Amino acid sequence: MATDGGNDISHDQICFADPQLEPVDDPQTDEHAARVTTLTGAIAELQMQLTSIPEPARVYAAVPETPPVVQIHVRGNPEQPGEEVHPGTISCLSHLTASFGDNSLSEGQRRIALAEWITSPENPLTRRVIVNRLWHHHFGMGLVDTPGDFGLGGSLPSHPELLDWLASQLLDNQWSVKSIHRLICLSATYRQSSHPKNADQSLLAENLDAGNRWLWRQNSRRLDGESVRDAVLSVSGKLNSQMYGPGYRDFEYKEEYAPVYTYITADQPDLWRRSIYRFVVRTTPDQFMATLDCPNAANLTPVRSITTTALQALAMMNNEFILRQAEYLAQRVASEAPASMEEKVHRAFQLALGRKASPTEVAAAVPLLEQHGLPQLCRAMLNANEFVYVD
Repeated sequence: MATDGGNDISHDQICFADPQLEPVDDPQTDEHAARVTTLTGAIAELQMQLTSIPEPARVYAAVPETPPVVQIHVRGNPEQPGEEVHPGTISCLSHLTASFGDNSLSEGQRRIALAEWITSPENPLTRRVIVNRLWHHHFGMGLVDTPGDFGLGGSLPSHPELLDWLASQLLDNQWSVKSIHRLICLSATYRQSSHPKNADQSLLAENLDAGNRWLWRQNSRRLDGESVRDAVLSVSGKLNSQMYGPGYRDFEYKEEYAPVYTYITADQPDLWRRSIYRFVVRTTPDQFMATLDCPNAANLTPVRSITTTALQALAMMNNEFILRQAEYLAQRVASEAPASMEEKVHRAFQLALGRKASPTEVAAAVPLLEQHGLPQLCRAMLNANEFVYVD
């Protein structure tokens, strides 16, 4: 009997039957019952063994296919195929072969050819781009201030010899990024202050190079959103230093009319890992991180935007994450400096700013501590310019 699918009954679900034609179950014997019990126990044991098997390691793999023939479309018209395109790369590097061969190469052979071209000792472009990106990270601006464009639309390097030397050092150190970090961080240029002590020389340099393109001083830089979060967790003593493995997810996921991601307050140890392990939802950015100029992962961002807005100040003062961590910092200060108000102030400054408080700062902080409590002092410390800026 066909139905219309109403009353929670699917189509063609109802039928009539003759009771005389229905099979009659034989009464269960003791032997049969014992057999069922034995098999049920065996199934349960096998299920436990399956559950105890660790999850196998996963790898990314590609299914090789025959690459299709690609032709140039005459005047952009797909109905007018022209000359065949052979596998290769850019031809502007005259000392490197741009062609990878003819179209008979398999996908795997083409990938190997591209990898060898990228990492070739004769290819300076890859190494220049890498070391320029590292320089950009440490100084806020690369030697080439267009890190995403080394072509005709990009800028010329401010220090071309330095860029080439760093690129050669990367090759000499077997492509060790850590070695370039060490070179930069130990240099006199990096160890400069953004506020030179010699006022006369500073004024002269300011007139000659106001944009600091020649690096006569260090650039004052605000921490990015991820670094602010990690720094807050570090000074509060809650930073989870666990390395490797899957990232943390500081949101709740619900499958409704569409995937819905609701962010939660990170108030448990597994959510206190470094921001590099943060699971990023491209369609729903974390509002706190976005307010601190953390870019949308759905977009390519070779250079981050740096803004100063009232929303950033409000987020750093009132966000639930900041308030919780200020309380944890207060607990840490109270346990490490239980004696006097002045000691608490000095310890808070040491943890947050890496130095002791000056007499003027102590005189201002003690009344705040007495009137509003240690959490409010710690909250103010996390909002200090000295905490979120690197000079």
